[in-house]
Amino acid sequence: MFFDEIIHGTQYYRTPTPTPSEWEGDIARMEEFNIDAFQIRMNWRWNERKEDEYDFSDVDNLLELAEKNGRKVMMKFLLECAPQYIYEKYDGTRIGPKGEKLRPGAHGAFYGGWLPCFTNPKVLERALKFVEVTAKRYAGHPNIILWNAWNEIRNRPIEECHCDECRKAFGKYLEGKYGTIETLNAKYGAAEESFETINLPVMPHGFWDIYEFKKFKGSYELHRYLKEIYAVIRKYDQKTPIMCHAGICSAFQTHIGDVCDDYEISKAVDFWGTSLPFATNMDNHANRINMMLLCDFMRSVDKNYFNHEIYPGLGMFREYDTPFDMKFKLYCDLAGGAKGMVYWQYRAERVGHEQDCAGIMRVDGSPRPVANAVKDFGEDLHKNMQYLAGAEVQEGKAAIVFDFDSLLMAEIEEASKGIFRYTYSTEELYYTRSHKGMYKLFKNCDYNVDYLGVTNPEQFEKYKVLYFPYYSMLDEKIVPYLEKFLQNGGTIIADEGFGLRDLNTWMRAGDINCKPLMTARLLERRKLYKKEEYFDFMGERTRIYPYKSQIKVENASVLASFDDGTPAIQRVEYGKGRIYISGASIGHAYECMGEQVWEKFLDGIMKEAGIEKYKFADAKNGIYEKRTINGDKEMVFIFNISDEDKTFDLGKEVIAFGADAEVVGNRMTVKTGEIGYAVVKA
Repeated sequence: MFFDEIIHGTQYYRTPTPTPSEWEGDIARMEEFNIDAFQIRMNWRWNERKEDEYDFSDVDNLLELAEKNGRKVMMKFLLECAPQYIYEKYDGTRIGPKGEKLRPGAHGAFYGGWLPCFTNPKVLERALKFVEVTAKRYAGHPNIILWNAWNEIRNRPIEECHCDECRKAFGKYLEGKYGTIETLNAKYGAAEESFETINLPVMPHGFWDIYEFKKFKGSYELHRYLKEIYAVIRKYDQKTPIMCHAGICSAFQTHIGDVCDDYEISKAVDFWGTSLPFATNMDNHANRINMMLLCDFMRSVDKNYFNHEIYPGLGMFREYDTPFDMKFKLYCDLAGGAKGMVYWQYRAERVGHEQDCAGIMRVDGSPRPVANAVKDFGEDLHKNMQYLAGAEVQEGKAAIVFDFDSLLMAEIEEASKGIFRYTYSTEELYYTRSHKGMYKLFKNCDYNVDYLGVTNPEQFEKYKVLYFPYYSMLDEKIVPYLEKFLQNGGTIIADEGFGLRDLNTWMRAGDINCKPLMTARLLERRKLYKKEEYFDFMGERTRIYPYKSQIKVENASVLASFDDGTPAIQRVEYGKGRIYISGASIGHAYECMGEQVWEKFLDGIMKEAGIEKYKFADAKNGIYEKRTINGDKEMVFIFNISDEDKTFDLGKEVIAFGADAEVVGNRMTVKTGEIGYAVVKA
């Protein structure tokens, strides 16, 4: 933990709004709504319009008001909005894959359009100079509680930049990774002359080149930028935590035009965060599941994560959250282990395309209905902080194993439909639908499930069941961990596409790369476009999504067959454990159709593994449950979206309670449409 309390704050200042005449009243009023901290965006273009001429008068005034009103401050760098001299003097303009100049579109009001090329060393040098001047000026300020090194760091758009500096840097990256050009050529079947003359991808059809380029740009380079920014801040401030947050975290990534490898990039800073990457209203089951998924995924990246942009509705004259929507998101964050909740934003935007966007307050500063939910949450947080701060989420016995490389490969496959062009998004979203569908399946069956990065295979042994969603690029380095897991009685659910590719992106010609766990080989694979095919499983007629694969598995029990007689679901015994391997996607099918046969299938696996359901949850009927532990105290959270009041016998003395809970003795009542939690002895 980096803080003794859970941070309850809001984004406040993004030039040019709110205007100076509004600052004093807004910041004074934050206390009324129990908002403890606000964020200032350090806009590079705004605060350094001319090279080496800095004007921080706005920031100085805001910090004075923070000190006067006892508000904490979060400092965030907005480096995407580069000054014009970066383009005019340092050739910071990006170059597209056809050689065209991608003229900058970011401006002083908000993030958007084309960014400068930070791979250009002169551009990064100037950005770091801005960070250094800022850090030197404000390091040690008593009200600053954290630095946010980059606003929604990500690799976009799909083409990125093809300037000469990017070509040189990409070559050096590959040289550092492979050593010799012969090694690279041998791995990928390439015919590159040298790392100095390496070609940049102009289309996704070859797979390996765009795969390496996106790993370079969406993982390695972003990590490098953050490490350099981190070092500059640390030069002047050795104590204040430094974070960063994703815009679209990997769990909700939909195409290779917006890439962020959370597991790798997060290592460059003290802790990680996210914006809210989906619809903000919580009036339907799908959105509520997404909210829970976000928290569980982010916790797998960093247990100290912040939900750094919680929207009080999209706004923009379209969608506005109800107090319930806001309350559900906040308590979901709290129950999901978030160490900070930061709103986007305090006062609604009035500039450009984000007109009337979000805002706890309206453009004129008056409170929207959600402001009362913010106020009540802050009050509850302060009241029970001794129990809530430092609490850790109760771990599940099952985990969804997340692999960024397989996600990236799925997106590349889906983007390669056109001729000499990129397709930004498709209907398939194979990897994303696979893991999201399986998460929904666990939740609808009322099981506690975690996410786990495949980069942490030593943690496999904590679980009894592991699910691999379209894990197409199976790295043999994890096989020893899987072997130990199976020998100890673990269960693996391997969805369709498991081990489809070698690590060089090619289809695997031989057996799946997981011996001695099983000997299996893909014989045939067919995409079912508009044609619908079904198979019989557990007494039901079940649709095949989206591929039908014939997999030959030695010494396997066939649990279900396709109509042509080839195996659909097979089971292999290994040690005390077992592997279930599917010829059609379980997660994708459940995400699209929600067929009950998959619920019966999962219930059978979990019962066999000795895993119990949550005590009170009934998610399909609107009762969600989550638990956190803090020393000898346990917090039981209940979200009641059913159509009737519910009373739960906790079986233990209630020490404290919060949100909308009503408690008599050991029994907690949560009325319909409300949320409650109770603190009991663990």
